[in-house]
Amino acid sequence: MFNDPLSPARNVDLRQIVYEKIKEAIVDGIIPPGERLSEVELADRIAVSRTAVREAIRQLAQTGLITLVPRRGAFVTLPTAKDASDLYDLRTALEVMAIEHACKTPPVEELEKFLEKFSHFSDEGDPSLFLAEDRRFHALLRDSTGNRFLNLTLDNVADLIHLCRHYSIENVRLSATCQEHVEVIEAL
Repeated sequence: MFNDPLSPARNVDLRQIVYEKIKEAIVDGIIPPGERLSEVELADRIAVSRTAVREAIRQLAQTGLITLVPRRGAFVTLPTAKDASDLYDLRTALEVMAIEHACKTPPVEELEKFLEKFSHFSDEGDPSLFLAEDRRFHALLRDSTGNRFLNLTLDNVADLIHLCRHYSIENVRLSATCQEHVEVIEAL
């Protein structure tokens, strides 16, 4: 696979690379929610030691992307409908803070690009394209704050929300969501 997140790791900070590779595979849906993680398989696939994989799994469990079940193993977190609702509520509250920061020095050029993109999405559009643009839009809001702790928290919440989206996007009207995004951009 080209750009396979689970391709062999080759770099200096191996622990961080293994963490990022597994995280990317989870967030992108390559390893789906509910799936049991095998240290042996991941270590073989990434071409690292089981110890490096074990450390990455522990670190990912701290973010909530992985759930550790005693005597059963590590599983990609399978969010409930309540989890999804709570995550969206949390993101909304945190993004209000992010938008307040963004209003001070809005990234006008980037916002105009998103305004153009979101203005042309329809309910018949490709949900995966929308998800990619939506993730970039929320990352722009997050990154414009200048508050590293808010950024870290929003980044983690975004990853957890992404676990929910692969399974609920068919219930979302893209045009309505895009219109909400357009309204936020115009307000900025």
